[in-house]
Amino acid sequence: MAFFDAKEILSYFMPPEDLTLSQWADKYAYLSQESSAEPGKWRSYPYQIGIMDAVTDPLVWKITLMKSARVGYSKILNHTIGYYAHHEPCPQLMVQPTVEDSQGFSKDEIAPMIRDTPVLNQLVSDPKSRNTDNTILKKAFPGGSLTLIGANSARGFRRITVRIVLFDECDSYPPSAGREGDQLKLGEMRTDTYWNRKVIIGSTPTIKGASRVETSFNESDKRYYYVPCPFCKKEQIIRWKNIKWPKDNPHRAYLECEHCGKEIPHSKKRWMVDNGVWRPTAKSPGHAGFWIWAGYSFSPNATWAHLATEFLEATRAYKNGEDPEKEKLKTFVNTRLAETWEDKGERIDDVILMARKEHFADEAPEGVLVITVGADIQKNRIEAEIIGWGVGYESWSLSYDVLSGKDCRLPDDPAWSKLSELLEREFLRPDGVRLHIAAAGIDTGYATDAAYAFIRPRQIGRVYALKGSSTRGAPLVGRPTTKTVKKGRLGLDLYPVGTDTAKDSVYSRLQIKEPGPGYCHFPDDRDAKYFDMLTAEEAKTRYVKGVAYRAYQLKPKKKRNEALDCRYYGYVACRILNPIWKKLKESIDRRVKKAVKKKEAPKKRPLKRKRKGFVKGWK
Repeated sequence: MAFFDAKEILSYFMPPEDLTLSQWADKYAYLSQESSAEPGKWRSYPYQIGIMDAVTDPLVWKITLMKSARVGYSKILNHTIGYYAHHEPCPQLMVQPTVEDSQGFSKDEIAPMIRDTPVLNQLVSDPKSRNTDNTILKKAFPGGSLTLIGANSARGFRRITVRIVLFDECDSYPPSAGREGDQLKLGEMRTDTYWNRKVIIGSTPTIKGASRVETSFNESDKRYYYVPCPFCKKEQIIRWKNIKWPKDNPHRAYLECEHCGKEIPHSKKRWMVDNGVWRPTAKSPGHAGFWIWAGYSFSPNATWAHLATEFLEATRAYKNGEDPEKEKLKTFVNTRLAETWEDKGERIDDVILMARKEHFADEAPEGVLVITVGADIQKNRIEAEIIGWGVGYESWSLSYDVLSGKDCRLPDDPAWSKLSELLEREFLRPDGVRLHIAAAGIDTGYATDAAYAFIRPRQIGRVYALKGSSTRGAPLVGRPTTKTVKKGRLGLDLYPVGTDTAKDSVYSRLQIKEPGPGYCHFPDDRDAKYFDMLTAEEAKTRYVKGVAYRAYQLKPKKKRNEALDCRYYGYVACRILNPIWKKLKESIDRRVKKAVKKKEAPKKRPLKRKRKGFVKGWK
C-alpha cells in the first residue's frame, strides 16, 4: 500500500509564492563557476534590485537598461529566464547579436544556470538525452520554453509568439534582420497577444545618434541611481566628471560631492550605494529606463582608482600615437562610463584649415620620419597626396598632384605611368636625411582591373590595394583577402577599409589645434580647392527601415571629395606599415649624428713618403 505525503499533494494546488524577481533570485539562484569569479548563492546588489523588480512590476511592460560592463546584466537576464521558467512558466525569446552569440550564451550561461539551480534542473531535460526539447537554441520546460536566436536571422522572428522577449547588446545588432526590418520592433510584435508581456532591452551604448539603447532609454522614464553624500547627506548621481585625483596619482581617486564639495573616498562607496535609490526623471508610463555605469559597481576592477588609471592609460596611448583611432578611449566611454561616443571632429570648416598654412623651408620638415602616398582613381585622372608622418601620426602634406590621363580603366593610360614616376620621388630633410616613399594606398573601387594590374608587381614595394567598406563599425583596415589577377599569375592582397572609421580619423585630426601627435600641417602654396575637397563631407544620422545609423555624406553644394579620400588612403597605408615611432626616430637621429660627426672630423694629413734608395738615408 502506497503512502502519500499530504503536504506534497497540497503543494500542487497552492498558488505560487508572491515574489519579486530580486526576491526569487536571492532565494533560489546560484552562480556557476564557468561564468562567475565567486560561484555559489546569489545575492543582489542594491542597484540591481530596482532593475530586477521592474521586470516583475505589473505596471511596467518595457525595461531599457543603458549600462556599462561589470554591473551584472547577464545575470539579471539569467534570473529573468529562471523566474519565468520556475515561477510563471511561459514562452520566452532571447535575441543575441548573432546566432553564434546565442549558442555561446546558451552554453556559457543558460546550461550552467540550469545545472546549478535546484529548482530549474528538474524542469529541463538532460541535454545528453534523446529528448529534442533541450537543444542549444531551444529549452522546453513545463508550461513554457526558451528560444534563442541571432539578430542577423530574419527567420528567427517568424512563426513565434512569446510573452517575454529579451534583447542583449542591441547596439551590436546589424541594421536589419535580413529584409524584415528593425529587430526591436520585430521582437515586440511577437508579444502583442499577451496583456502581461515583458520586453527587456539592454546594451552597452556605442555611437551617438546611432545607438539603439540610447534611443530607447530616452523614450523611457529615465531612472538614475541617487546616493547620499556621507558628509552632507544630500543625494546625487555618481558621475565621471566628479571623479577626481591628484595630478599623476590616479590611485588616490575620489568623488567630489556636487553639493558640499568634500572629497569622498572610495571606501565610502559601498555605504553610499547601500543607501541609494532609483528615481525617474521623466514621464513614460509602462516604460522603465535605467542608466548604470562601472562607478557604482562593487567589482574589484571597478574601483574609482582603477577607472582613473584606465582612463589615463587610454589618453596616454592616444597622445603617444599608440592608439591613433582612439579605440581605447571609445571602449572606456562605452563599456565603463555607459555613454555614447561622439567624435568632435566630424565637421570642420575649410577656411579654418587654410588659416593654418605654413611655410615648409625644405622638401620635408625635420619631424617627418615616414612618407606615404594616397591615390584616388577617377575616370580621366589620378589624384595623389604625398604625406609625411611623424611621432604620434603628426602629418605634413608634402605634395598634392593631379595626374591627368584619358581613360584610367585602361592599364596603359598615361596617368598610371605618371603615378609610377611619382612613387619614385625622394625628399630631403633640413638635416640632410633623404627619405623615399615607404608605402602607398591605392583605391581599387574604380578602374579595378587596371588598378590590380598596376599594384600587383609593386606589392613588394609596399603598394597596397584598398577597397572601401561601408559596413557600420568596420575597422580602419581589415585582414586582406587574396584576389587572382590573371590565371597563372600570383594573387593580389586586397585590404578592406572602413570608410566611416577612416573619415572619423581624418576629421578628428583636423580638429587638433596645436602641433604635436595627430596635428595636420599644410604648406602655404596649397590652394583653396584642396581644402574645399578635404572638408567636403560631414557625418549625418540616416535611417534604414526605421533604424538610425551614422554615415558620411557630401555637404550641400559640395561636389568633390578626392582630397579627403587621398588623405585617408595615405593614412591607411601608414597604418598597414605600422611604424614604431620611437625606434624609427632613434635610428634617424643616429644617422644624423653620424653624418655630422663625419663632416666635422678634421682631415688627416697624408704621411710623408720615404724616398726610395739602396742605402739608408741616400738621396
